[in-house]
Amino acid sequence: MRRVPRAVLRRLRAQTIVSVGAGALVISVVAGTAAVAITQAVGHAPRAGAASDSANAPATTPNATTTPNATTALGGTAPAAGTSVASSAVPPLRRLTPPDAIVHLTQPATPTQLARLRRRVGVHVVSPVDHGTLQIGRVRLSVVGVALGSIRGFTPSLTASSTPLWQSIARGELTVAFAQSHKLRHDFGNTVPVRTGRNRQGALRVGAFATIGLPNADAMVSRRTAQAFGIQPDREVLVAAPEISLDALKADIAKTLGRHARVTITRIAPVNQSVSSSYALAHIPASYLDLYRRAATTCPGLPWTVLAGIGTVETGNGANVHRSTAGAEGPMQFIPSTWAMYGYDANGDGKADVMDPVDAVFSAARYLCAAGAGRGGTALDDAIFAYNHAWWYVREVVILANEYA
Repeated sequence: MRRVPRAVLRRLRAQTIVSVGAGALVISVVAGTAAVAITQAVGHAPRAGAASDSANAPATTPNATTTPNATTALGGTAPAAGTSVASSAVPPLRRLTPPDAIVHLTQPATPTQLARLRRRVGVHVVSPVDHGTLQIGRVRLSVVGVALGSIRGFTPSLTASSTPLWQSIARGELTVAFAQSHKLRHDFGNTVPVRTGRNRQGALRVGAFATIGLPNADAMVSRRTAQAFGIQPDREVLVAAPEISLDALKADIAKTLGRHARVTITRIAPVNQSVSSSYALAHIPASYLDLYRRAATTCPGLPWTVLAGIGTVETGNGANVHRSTAGAEGPMQFIPSTWAMYGYDANGDGKADVMDPVDAVFSAARYLCAAGAGRGGTALDDAIFAYNHAWWYVREVVILANEYA
């Protein structure tokens, strides 16, 4: 793998990382100096030299194993104590419906209010969620309590399609966003003492790390678990209404939930893929620059600069294409199991070729999009982490993305 020159990193790390692309997408870089060790990583596996900061990780961290299903890291599959296997059954995923808005309430919405909002023209899905805080040792998490049947489609594709993850939540276990996972890596798969902001105490098993993709959600539990811990019920409402304007949606929410309801817009904003810096023009080959821009348009909200950052860190934009000791191949360094799921024939020659730059870059955009990269913020950080399980990797990609913008 080709690493970013030290002089460039020193200069960029001194800058405040604010935005990527056209300036509309804020990226929060997760702090921390050690890579996260995942006990059972699922999907695009850490590659040799890529996510193996084992020298910085505690010696007690279990070794990583990989399976070919994506985005989540599961802390085993045994049901929690006192929980039957039947209780871990989850509703099937029907469709993906990224939220267009999150409504913050001072008082829970009534069933009548929610029914009226669901009947508004253009509103597809309305899902109330519980919201509060959990404390695990010194780690404070913003947690949402969710109804599995309605919330599943609001999460990124890879998370939504992971039945073991939702079974874990149904058993009463805790799912933690990748952005917070490094703080709890020692607790992964273990049952840990937990207390809430209302001073209720108990224990939860840290069952999964995943890309949650919802603003202000560091962790996720079932509504039954949230209620047991006294987490405030129905304090947020997620709304999917992709076919109506944001002004109309805000007006509908105000009419049905009251003028004190505070609305956060989460609809994916378009990114200007034509913006690039002189640094990008000088350091990225023209053929790859064009590929990154074109591929990014297939994932609304994904800046081309993130694809370019990954391509630079992986192989120097095709300058050092190699097969890693973990078996990763091609300009974007896919392992075979991930390529089998996400590789596709982007250039129309009848074959999905991991060594072909066009196929590889478009397939990388496809994978990142499924991991929630188009949602921006910590969801983008999590998607990059899902691509390669190391926080130093996320930081380098984001640093380069900002430099390329």
